[in-house]
Amino acid sequence: MSAGAVSLAAGVWGVPRLHAALRPAPEALSEGVVVGAHGALQVLAPGESVDYLPGTRLPADPAPWGMDPQQRDELAQRAALRQQGARLPHGRWGSLAREALDDLLALTGPTLVDDGEAGGVLDFPVGAVAAAPVGGWRYVWPRDASFCAAALSSVGLYQEALGVLGRLASWQDETGALEARYTLSGRPPDQRPRQTDGVGWLMWAVGRMLADGVSVADLETALGHCLARTTSRLLWLTDTASHLPAASPDYWEVPESVLTLGTAAPVLLGLEAALGLARAGADLGADPERLEERVATVRQAVERGFAPGWGRHVRQDDVDAAVVFVLPPFTTELAGARGVRQDAVARMSRPAGGVAPGSSWRRDGVSWTPQTALLAWSGVVLGMEEGPRLLGWLESHRTRVGALPEKVLADGSPAGPAPLAWTSALVVLAAGA
Repeated sequence: MSAGAVSLAAGVWGVPRLHAALRPAPEALSEGVVVGAHGALQVLAPGESVDYLPGTRLPADPAPWGMDPQQRDELAQRAALRQQGARLPHGRWGSLAREALDDLLALTGPTLVDDGEAGGVLDFPVGAVAAAPVGGWRYVWPRDASFCAAALSSVGLYQEALGVLGRLASWQDETGALEARYTLSGRPPDQRPRQTDGVGWLMWAVGRMLADGVSVADLETALGHCLARTTSRLLWLTDTASHLPAASPDYWEVPESVLTLGTAAPVLLGLEAALGLARAGADLGADPERLEERVATVRQAVERGFAPGWGRHVRQDDVDAAVVFVLPPFTTELAGARGVRQDAVARMSRPAGGVAPGSSWRRDGVSWTPQTALLAWSGVVLGMEEGPRLLGWLESHRTRVGALPEKVLADGSPAGPAPLAWTSALVVLAAGA
């Protein structure tokens, strides 16, 4: 839910929990996207519909979108080249994965028609993943982008994935830190603090690519000094008395004074990925023995801080979706986490059938699709019945054009922006599992 803070309205960063009466009910902000004239990505207003060319977000009838059939067909050829070699699941989840991938690619490096009063376009550079096509979601979050890279790699679109990670690398500062989010020019749009988890997710995504068969040489060529900078940053973050990073905002997008599992776990995952890269021969500026020792130390520290309750915060049991980060497919199970995972969905469930970000999230009846998709992927990998069920729930709660929204209201209707890049990426990963 990287853009979840937007739902608090622009001026309330720093107020983590407003009274429910002050929060307007979420509403649908977009139905989806369509590729229009000159390849520009246009937003479908709520209630608007379009028939797509199969395997694209191009309109079957190009005339209403400022194109003639020849231009549409040329854009269709580009889309096909971009997806050439993609390995998508067949059978039950094939169509869902295909449409999620279509949206994910549409949001990666788009020329996005501006929905502001001034008109014009927002021209995102290659590899920059817009979190969603409207309003305050038209930024790049390192967390979302890293998951998008992992999803693209999982279906064999390695150059697309490297482009996403290469864009993040180009915006990383010399200390290896990443901002909470970026404009299309690579600058932070506001004064919100950095979010530590982004560095861990970046390296985790690199590790996923290595596991998918991308060579160390190709990773080093595409990412350059990013690998060593990120490793150095992860080591620095855990060079503390507790061997845990300091408190930081995470995917809840609220200020935190106490360390969350949503920050600690990605840092551990990043270190584990760095260890895998070092063992494979990558030059990270730290030898495998040092990284192996740090990984073991940090795993113990995470267990010491969060087990047995595996709650959102250190030594608490307010479970949230981050519990999946300490289990497969993210890492080897940490002590006691599977037991907490067993009833996590029940503790986080909402009336429409999805989940809230956590058990301590406000009781507004809203389901959030990124967290539901995280639990779906986790459930599929762990062999839990709820994995396919949650994936089916996501499939049945898309917009009328097949886009995955950020939220689903208690009555089952979509809300927030659609498509959401993070959810689209997670659905690709879950369907492929």
